[in-house]
Parts: sequence; C-alpha cells; structure tokens
Amino acid sequence: MYGTTRPFPLYRDIEDPGEAPTEPVADLVLWPGDVLYVPRGVWHAVSADQGTRSLHVTCGLQTHTATDLMAWVSEQLLTHEDWRRDLPLLAAPDVQADAVDGMCERLAELLDDPELLTRYRTAMDGQAVGRMVPSLPYIDAVPVDGGLRVRLTTARAVLDVGEDMVTLSAAGSTFEFAPEAEAVLRPLVDGRTVDLAALADTAGLALEDVAGLVQELVAGQAATVGSLL
Repeated sequence: MYGTTRPFPLYRDIEDPGEAPTEPVADLVLWPGDVLYVPRGVWHAVSADQGTRSLHVTCGLQTHTATDLMAWVSEQLLTHEDWRRDLPLLAAPDVQADAVDGMCERLAELLDDPELLTRYRTAMDGQAVGRMVPSLPYIDAVPVDGGLRVRLTTARAVLDVGEDMVTLSAAGSTFEFAPEAEAVLRPLVDGRTVDLAALADTAGLALEDVAGLVQELVAGQAATVGSLL
C-alpha cells in the first residue's frame, strides 16, 4: 500500500490523482479467509506468490458525498417554480441577478433543514436496488396459496405510515397501500421471511388480498415468493 495522492477521489473526478507514490507505507501478506480494507484513494498493488494459485474478491463500498447530496437536493427543488423556470441567459444583468437570488433563497431554505441528512439517507434507502431473485415458477401471478413464503429483495426498505395511507419505498420504487397493509408490510420490512397465510392472519385480511398486495411488490422487483425461501 502506497498512501494517497488525492484525498477522497471520485469515480468521475475533475482532476487527475497524479502519479502513484514509489515508497510503500505497508507491505502485507494475506492468508485464506483474511479481509483487507483499503480506504478510498489509497494506491495499492497486489501479487501472488510465484507458482501458487490465488483468488480474491474485491467488493466496493458505496459512499455518499456532498455532491450526491446536492444532486438529490436539486431534485427536491423541482417543486419550486424558480427551479423549473428557464434561465434568463440573454436578459439584462439585473434580471439575471434577481433570478440567481431567488434560486439561492430556495436552496438556503432547504439546506437549513436540520433533518436534511436524515431525509436524504431515508430516500437513498428506498432507492437501494434489490437482489434480482425470480419468483419461479410464479412468473405471471402470485397464487392464493397460504404456504408460499415471501420476503423483500432489499434490506433497506422504508415504511412510512400516514393517517390515510401506508407508503413502502423499496428497490427504487414507491408503493402506496391502504392503512390495513401495515400489518402485512411490517414483518417484511423487518427482514423476515413469512408465509402468506401468516401475513393474512396477522393483518386480519383475506388471503387473496394479501396475495394481490405481494403481487404488486413482486412486479416491482421489491419482493420474491417461493415455497423454500
């Protein structure tokens, strides 16, 4: 491991990190079962012993930066007319200045929210991609079978319970259900694998209604069903 030349580089960056350092800061030997964490931006080189077979798996961790936050913030600002209006690129300087002042005011209001990072994290959880698990052989529809077991394809689903509606954000999609659906969705959001009959009993709903709800989740790739999950 050779240290860094550009702190916190990005996948799509605007500057080259420069040449890698020539003097290592650490020389490590990994054995079967070892895990090595390499911080973002740390130069490193890997080699296997001569004459031996070696296999390793590299897993990248997705982090969030201020740039990611501002991209999300810009989407939230689309609720304001100031941020949807055409830019006055050919207008007089005073008109351009007024337009920029209006945008800055809206941006400052949003950034001043003490719950901004919490809202961002929740939104990102709801957009986390689910594992692509087919519900074979139930491709067309989820049958009304109490023995079928269901689970979500993502561990980062978000359940928002309102007075008149229950909203589930999972696998990049948003699903809206009647309040009675909370009892069906809650154990799934908690990461459990539950059969349809148990969900129907817990919620006090008809089995066919629960199967229909689960079908919506399966169609949105947010859930998978099977008999041996």
